[in-house]
Amino acid sequence: MRKSFVLSVISLVATGMFLFPCPADAAVRVGSGDGSLLGGDLTDPNDKITPVEDCGGDLPEDKLKPENCAWVSMQCAPANPPGTPPHQRHPYQSWQGSPASAIFWNKPESKKWYVGFKDGGNGGPTTAAPYFAAVELKEPVTLTHFTLTTSPDMPDRDPKSWAIQGSNTGRDDDWTDIFKCEAKDRDTSPFQEYPRNETTLFTSFTSADMAQLVSATDLKKLETKLAGKPVPTADFAAPKAYKWYRFVCYSCFNPSTTEIADPARPPGFSLGQMELFGVPAKGN
Repeated sequence: MRKSFVLSVISLVATGMFLFPCPADAAVRVGSGDGSLLGGDLTDPNDKITPVEDCGGDLPEDKLKPENCAWVSMQCAPANPPGTPPHQRHPYQSWQGSPASAIFWNKPESKKWYVGFKDGGNGGPTTAAPYFAAVELKEPVTLTHFTLTTSPDMPDRDPKSWAIQGSNTGRDDDWTDIFKCEAKDRDTSPFQEYPRNETTLFTSFTSADMAQLVSATDLKKLETKLAGKPVPTADFAAPKAYKWYRFVCYSCFNPSTTEIADPARPPGFSLGQMELFGVPAKGN
């Protein structure tokens, strides 16, 4: 039994993938609101991104892509094709002002990525047809840590089963799990109902080896934000370098459905913010 367990752990490390149950008490929470973000992540290293906040119209990507963003391109799902209502046509457009790109705007108190299950959401995310927001960086990067911030309202829309994945092509069939959370309830989820806008840190390191694995700039930000709070365990094994990263959601705490019992609280998905941090691949 012990030999089998050890071999399984070695296999996960070799592939750069850990599948964690995400116990809530193991999460490292660094605060709530806009001020809880680490800042200066790979998508906005200078904290100068300027979104086109009037994103409700059916305009093309080049008209709505934020200024000063450090990514090359984005993809998202679901995305409503031409000839259908433009609920979410592409990552920068949303009829309700909540596009996928909002998770990089550094404004989780007031902005979020939201998809209603009935309107444009195809009934909700599933394993076969998940929701995702994917970003292409300018060069391959080895992910060292990331943060996720819950949306400002509607806790039931929080992701329940989800993953962070990497790819070097961005193709649908070419994504590798870096971290996967298969929560069964709130006790096994890092996302709690309250406080809202809570930012959780996920790392490939502990406090003991943090200084050896992250950049000097990121180390300073981490030490400031943690303020002495320990990072007792690594959440994932450092993956190989990828050019593409994405957040993918397979289910939410409200079940997938097109039925709306309460029009004021329709079932859906939402996420406030995602920050990605890493170091360039060797040789770049």
